[in-house]
Amino acid sequence: MEFSPKLPIAKIHVGKANVRTRQVEVGLDELAANIRRQGLLHPVIVFKTDDKYELIVGQRRYLACKRLGWDTIPALITEPVDETKGRIISLSEGIHRRELPTADLMDAIESLYMKYNSPKTIADELGISEATVRNWLPLSLGPEPIKEMVKEKKIKPSDARKAIAVGGGDEKKTVEVAKHIAKMTAPEKRRLVDLSLEKPEAPPEKLVEESRKPHVEERIVIHLTPKYANALDSASKDLGLDREDVAKTAVIDWLTMRGFVPVA
Repeated sequence: MEFSPKLPIAKIHVGKANVRTRQVEVGLDELAANIRRQGLLHPVIVFKTDDKYELIVGQRRYLACKRLGWDTIPALITEPVDETKGRIISLSEGIHRRELPTADLMDAIESLYMKYNSPKTIADELGISEATVRNWLPLSLGPEPIKEMVKEKKIKPSDARKAIAVGGGDEKKTVEVAKHIAKMTAPEKRRLVDLSLEKPEAPPEKLVEESRKPHVEERIVIHLTPKYANALDSASKDLGLDREDVAKTAVIDWLTMRGFVPVA
């Protein structure tokens, strides 16, 4: 990668590989004001195409500098890359800077999965955990109506995952569950998922209705050493679930795998 002190802004265009397509200009005035005061601390990344340059990292910085009226911008020039590789570079930078909107992240992971069909390969390319990729895949590959609800912030990603799990591949059922789940309490949501496993053929209205009824639960306190408590925190973060949900899933999976759960 070659460092260029300055490139003419007029010769730079945003490439198709740039994964940020939403909320691009949100907070751009503040960013421009910061760059005016502090200067551009991180150069953009581009590659040469004929007599111009295609930008793959730093879209908001580029737009902020244009807004400031700059004629040139500090840049790193990399070797030409195809759209998939450019998308990987752009997504990696966005993830590590924690700037990407959820919708762009879902779209990008879906695109990379269509290319590689392997969560591990995507994780290796992006430098993130495979668990994180697998956590986002149900949303990225989920029904379009659910993805739109997440993008429009009508439902949280964690609730969308639960709706997809309850739907079991039935788009209509998934959408019906998603319409109700945002208004449910945390215990009701957990009960909803449990009921869907016990009664996979039950209609969504019945599952929602039953999950809202009073029911008996036993609370168990488990004491963990720091090693396993930290592991639980990491799993919770990667999977986008509460610690209690992760622990509960682990216990249920273990009991089922060992044959302690009676067959219905």
